[in-house]
Amino acid sequence: MPPQARTTLSDMLKIDSVAIIGITSRMGYYWPHSMLQWPHDLKLWLVSKNEKEALGQHVYESLSEIPDKIDFAIIAVPYKYVVQVVNDCIAKGVKGVSIFTSGYSELGTEEGRQRERELAQILRNSPMRALGPNCMGLLYPKLGIAFMPTIKRGIGNVGFLSQSGGIAIATYTAGVESGMGFSKVLSFGNQVDITAAEIIDYFESDPETEAVGAYIEGAKDGRAMVESLKRLASRKPLVVLKGGRSQEGSRVVSSHTGALAGNNELWSAALRQANVPTVVTLEDLVATLSVFSKCFPPRSNKVGIIAISGGTSVIYTDLCVERGLRVPRTSPETIVKLKALIRDVGTALGNPVDMAADYYQDQTTSEVIRLTGSDPEFDSIIVEADVHNIHQVATIMDANDVMPDFWRALARACKQVVEKEKKPVLVAVPEVAYPEQRTMVWNTFVSEGLPVFRNMGEVIGALSRVCEYYRVRQKRAASTG
Repeated sequence: MPPQARTTLSDMLKIDSVAIIGITSRMGYYWPHSMLQWPHDLKLWLVSKNEKEALGQHVYESLSEIPDKIDFAIIAVPYKYVVQVVNDCIAKGVKGVSIFTSGYSELGTEEGRQRERELAQILRNSPMRALGPNCMGLLYPKLGIAFMPTIKRGIGNVGFLSQSGGIAIATYTAGVESGMGFSKVLSFGNQVDITAAEIIDYFESDPETEAVGAYIEGAKDGRAMVESLKRLASRKPLVVLKGGRSQEGSRVVSSHTGALAGNNELWSAALRQANVPTVVTLEDLVATLSVFSKCFPPRSNKVGIIAISGGTSVIYTDLCVERGLRVPRTSPETIVKLKALIRDVGTALGNPVDMAADYYQDQTTSEVIRLTGSDPEFDSIIVEADVHNIHQVATIMDANDVMPDFWRALARACKQVVEKEKKPVLVAVPEVAYPEQRTMVWNTFVSEGLPVFRNMGEVIGALSRVCEYYRVRQKRAASTG
């Protein structure tokens, strides 16, 4: 069948019905639990030769027994049955499948590679498309499609592609906990059919996706991949975590998805040339995507900081400068206004705005946030939510009952700056102590739609990547315009 007759990724993702093939109680009905956790209008069909009923739903013995069309199928049978199930899906007219099953080129054996070649040949001669094998497949929150149970439904504007199912799960889970929503998440595993480059090309034109993250171990066609990355990054923000940067990591990559990680220096140079921000941890991946997803583009790299300690203010200033951010002095006009509010000994207003004990007054701190946010010297604002200091003082003053109101006032002030000034306002909730109180504060800022971070280093690193991306993109657009 000629290549043009194959289903496009865009058409594959128009899904009204899903079949799960190979459900089993041995996995606690993992896949049905995943697909039934969110309310949705999808028709869901379960298939197994060994089960009759699962989670209150009838289980069909074969795909051919299902009395309706199937748009998408999740294949979770042992590898010796995969070819037959794939052929059954093709015969049923299924548009796309995800193949959860492993046992292919990642084994590093000729037998595993031969299985993969056989699978690829069958797919090439059919219109049906496939993610995997050895992958989690598709997560599409808007439609209600999920590949793990007991998670929040986070619908949003971030697209994510991952060679690793585990990283796809971790990134989605962490992102949603920080208030970030996803358009689609695609775990593609061994890329026997759908490649990372094709997913990247899809995200470039997807109207539901405004920022993209990627975990990539290797590519079957590195040149095509880089060209796809470059095209996408010229239109939408893209953040990449590249696996297999070290020799030892490359060895692990080969046994994970059967990919060749490639030369790290070449990958780094190519991503830099494509204006693709790179990270080396999942935490920085989520943090950077959060800024791209939830913030207005910074007009410059000038940042204003609101903190509670003189010592940490010094550290934060150094971190900003080392990461390419500027920490200009507060404007004289704003300093006049701040002096009318902040009177305690030990404060400093020149940026960072070190509030010392004045931080404990929610009305004062909220107004400082609004005044600092309106200062034309700053194009982004970082607010340190100093939970441990506030909790300690509230405890000795027997005032813990009013702390939720305190933090809500600060969160609303941050939101007001975003809405009025169209500037990023980033909130660090440092992991110092008191996890219960910290969780409450974290959720308070998340509920206002603000990007939150686990420490100041994380937020500064994320903001610096975002500023540099927009700086380069604007410069290149001007040179070609």
